[in-house]
Amino acid sequence: MSGNAYTHGLNYDLIKRAVHGDEAALTEILRIYEPFHNSLCTREVLGSDGRIHKEIDEDKKQQVQMHLVEVIQKKWRELI
Repeated sequence: MSGNAYTHGLNYDLIKRAVHGDEAALTEILRIYEPFHNSLCTREVLGSDGRIHKEIDEDKKQQVQMHLVEVIQKKWRELI
């Protein structure tokens, strides 16, 4: 692995802790997935200057994050 390689930190121990309700582990998983969630929830809007701008729909992002937490606590539990 090169020096520029990004290590995301998602591993079995982190997942196991999150499944069992460890808030710090859940927060870390949300941090790891944040760039993906941002990309899912980004939309283009027409600004008052007539130009198209990209912005994150924070409500949608929160829904996506809540869904991930629910999946971790219910579905992933079946796998652990």
